[in-house]
Amino acid sequence: MDKRLNSGGEKRLNSKRVGTIPILLITLVVIACAPLLLWLRSAAPLAVDLFQNERYNLETGYQITVLALAVLMIGLVYALTGREGLAYLNLNRRDGAIRPEPWIGIKPKQAESWRHLGLNFAVVITLVTAIVIYFQVVHGKIVSLELFPGLLLIPVFALANAFSEEILFRFTFVAVVSRYGFSSYLAQGLGAAVFGIVHYFGNPGGIVGVLMAAFIGWFLVKSMLETRGFFWALLIHFLQDVVIFSALFVG
Repeated sequence: MDKRLNSGGEKRLNSKRVGTIPILLITLVVIACAPLLLWLRSAAPLAVDLFQNERYNLETGYQITVLALAVLMIGLVYALTGREGLAYLNLNRRDGAIRPEPWIGIKPKQAESWRHLGLNFAVVITLVTAIVIYFQVVHGKIVSLELFPGLLLIPVFALANAFSEEILFRFTFVAVVSRYGFSSYLAQGLGAAVFGIVHYFGNPGGIVGVLMAAFIGWFLVKSMLETRGFFWALLIHFLQDVVIFSALFVG
């Protein structure tokens, strides 16, 4: 009996040791993506000439490039986790039990699940983002927005950006950490740290941007882990990006 217990313990320990390699690999790759995205934004290596407004052309080229990078990342995750990791891309899984997080005010009632928490936080986070973006980007500007194609491009860019960043900075950690049996807090910590640091130079930016992005990164990893799906992470990020692109395209 003792030998069997020792054997089981050794197997789990060996599994954890083996699992550290893909986790370190995916962490290094994701960290490398952060400066790469900044370079893609500034260097604009993919030239697109679809619109008269150069801002739209630059954003289109950037989003196409980052989508291609996200597809490559999905391939890497598949190589590390197989179909088990890709299961987190499911958009139909919108519900699940909520793990309490009293330190942040998440104290679910008995009948409350992710269908309630996801919707509530989608509204709250979007409103907070709108307020911060207004004072950081819009305040003091003469507001004007082209109805065509500007207004139509906002949800397109927002969806593309939300999908790519969720793949790069959330799905990667969730899939690999879960596949190798490590704590969900590791995935949440990595998702918060990397996404927060990236946004120091983004919108919203500075220390406020870092703190907001870190919290959103933490929360969206939590949503994927507890619903085992992609829906709330994609929707909440999409709503933030609609606000951000609306602000960037005014004036």
